[in-house]
Amino acid sequence: MTEPKPLEVADKRDKTWQQTKSENTRAAILEAALACFYDLGYGATTTEKVAKQAGVSRGAMLHHFPSRQHLVLEAVRHIYSKRLQIFKERELKVNEGAEHTRISEGIDAYWQQLQSPLFTVFHELSVAARTDDDLREAMALNHENLDESWRKVAESLFPDLAQSEDFETANLLTVCLLEGMVSRGITTGNIPDKLIPLLKRQLSEMFADVRDVGRSTVKIEMTDE
Repeated sequence: MTEPKPLEVADKRDKTWQQTKSENTRAAILEAALACFYDLGYGATTTEKVAKQAGVSRGAMLHHFPSRQHLVLEAVRHIYSKRLQIFKERELKVNEGAEHTRISEGIDAYWQQLQSPLFTVFHELSVAARTDDDLREAMALNHENLDESWRKVAESLFPDLAQSEDFETANLLTVCLLEGMVSRGITTGNIPDKLIPLLKRQLSEMFADVRDVGRSTVKIEMTDE
C-alpha cells in the first residue's frame, strides 16, 4: 500500500473561513468513520456510509479522501492521535499538584480510558488487519509512530518514574496487561479485572528504586541540563 500524501493544513493565523470549514468537514468525516467502524464493523464500512454518517456529500468525501485506502489510513491516524491525547489529559489531571506520580490512580484512569468505544474500534481494526493488507500496513505504520510518541509523553507525564531502570518494562507490562484484559472482555464478555490490584502491587515494587525521587526535582534537573 502506497501511503497517501498527507493533506496540508494552513497556519491557524492565516486561516480563512473556507479553510476552517474544510478542516471541520474533514474532522467530521473522520469521526463518522470511527462511528461506522464501531456500529457496523470495519468490513461493512464504506465511504458512502461514512459520508452519510457525517452528513456530507459524496463530492465532499472525495475531496478530502479520494479513496477508501486514504480514508482508512487517516482514520487510523486519527484514532491513534485521540488515544494519546486522552491518555495525556487524564494522566495530567490525576497527577496535578503531586510530588510523586500517583501510580494507583494513574492505572485506574487508563483502565477507564480503555472502557470506551474508542478502544473497541481500535480492537476491531487490530483484528481486521490480520486479513487486510492495506489496514495491516496502516496499523503498523502508525503503531511505530505511536510507540515513540507514547514513550515521550510517558516520560514527561511521569518524570520521577522515568528515572527507574524498570520504567520501560513497567510501561510495557501495564499496556499489554490492561489492553489484553479489555480485548478479552470484548470477545468473551468477561473482563478479568481482578488482575488490576496485582498490577498495582507489581508496579509499586518495580518503582521502589525511585520512591524518593520528586516530580518537580526531576523537572528542574532536566531543565538545567
